[in-house]
Amino acid sequence: MPRLAACLLCLALYSFSSSGGDPQETPKLLWKDPSLPSRQGDPAASSLPVLRAAQAAIHYFNYNLSSPSSLRAPEHVKKVSVKDIPGVGKKYFLHISTKDLQTGQKLGICTASVFYVKTKPKPTVEITCIRNKDPVQRRREDYSLYLSIRDSDEPSLDHLWALGTVGSSYIAWEKATVDSNYIMTQIKNVKQWRRTDESLEFDYSILLSSGVSESLSCHMRLIWKLGLPMKVKYDCSAEDESSGFGDGSGAEQGSTSGFLIEPEGNFLIG
Repeated sequence: MPRLAACLLCLALYSFSSSGGDPQETPKLLWKDPSLPSRQGDPAASSLPVLRAAQAAIHYFNYNLSSPSSLRAPEHVKKVSVKDIPGVGKKYFLHISTKDLQTGQKLGICTASVFYVKTKPKPTVEITCIRNKDPVQRRREDYSLYLSIRDSDEPSLDHLWALGTVGSSYIAWEKATVDSNYIMTQIKNVKQWRRTDESLEFDYSILLSSGVSESLSCHMRLIWKLGLPMKVKYDCSAEDESSGFGDGSGAEQGSTSGFLIEPEGNFLIG
């Protein structure tokens, strides 16, 4: 089983188990990871709303780039200013230090604005990052990841997590508010659909956590074609909440190849 380096920010715990003694039940893939940038420096830059805005900006970046090999994570908020617009919403201007989600390597600063409008369900984000991966290198690495998934009956879990992170970033961005932020913390199961074109299509069952008590259980359908934005369709539920639809229908039909994660007992990756 390959090491899951692509999923590491701090500590990763992957727990594979089948409940009720049923060997066919799909196990759960767990990832313990901080849901917000760490608190550092200026107290104003360390407030929860500011940290949530930074995470929302990075979610938008990861989804918009749609490159599983080039995922970023927020590290610290270096600078922030906030503009309250009475009756309209709140806008954050941020300088965010980032790191590579796959390696933990420090990357450059992202400059972002995150505008929460009261009448709209998701923030408007504008973001520019430096020290981006060379486009040729990014395409090469994405293509290698694509081939690994396409040509394997059991794609590596780190690749499945990276692909799911792109899709979950769309959901987390859509559901981000001044008072809430989500990040994918669990993959319950994954199912691949066979297609006649060059796209990859998956059904994911995932858990998004807010870092406090609330969490969302989501079904997510992904369609990914190299060089194009990922298409995401999803449905989420948490107590009284349900639902949302992403970019594109993601509803093209194919034949399922079954679950890709098999029970293998419990183990810890350090």
